[in-house]
Amino acid sequence: MDNSKVMVIPVTLKGPNYLLWSRTTKIALCGRGLWKHIELVAEEEEEDSSDDEEAVAAAKLAKEAKWFQEDQTVLAIIQNSLEAPLLEAYSFCETANELWETLKNVYGNISNLSRVFQVKKAINELSQEDLEFTRHLGKYRALWAELEMLRPNTMDVVVLNERKEQDKVFGLLLTLNPVFNDLIKHILRDENLPSLDDVCARVQREQGSLGMFGGKGELPTANKGVFKVEER
Repeated sequence: MDNSKVMVIPVTLKGPNYLLWSRTTKIALCGRGLWKHIELVAEEEEEDSSDDEEAVAAAKLAKEAKWFQEDQTVLAIIQNSLEAPLLEAYSFCETANELWETLKNVYGNISNLSRVFQVKKAINELSQEDLEFTRHLGKYRALWAELEMLRPNTMDVVVLNERKEQDKVFGLLLTLNPVFNDLIKHILRDENLPSLDDVCARVQREQGSLGMFGGKGELPTANKGVFKVEER
């Protein structure tokens, strides 16, 4: 391993961007031959025909020391790619594998459905405002790149039809009043995204609950109009 240059991961892990961070980190570590410290793949040992037990033991200790040194280097590389609050929260991890697996368990278990919705929402709400066009374009392309990672190209008709139905549901969820945010979270936690009809039924039930507990009135929408709560 060449220690003359310090490796810098180009993406800082903030939590929601775990997928992008993990892919770029893996590429960087693989490029330096360090991914073995994440997968805990030990190098094949060469057969030593020496009868000198002390020499064999010394060689083994040297190899273990080299592994430990490299592992601490990988640990430092990953730590340097974490946002400050995350670094503080997971500084207890003592090996590269332990830190990687911990981050994967915490941030990598978010369902693709939930993240696809978040990215689509971010694209829908993205606005240039006072940003230079190149910076705005960079954000736009980054979001689309993540969406393509979440939804790789396919010619599978079943998958394409499934995505088509999902997009109908996502489109509806993006238009709902903010008072339905909790319901949206529950829907996106499902292992499989419900059908559009099922989502509509759940929204109707939630609307009834809002009317039951909040009394008659109006719910402000994201637009200038209002949403009438059905009188009981």
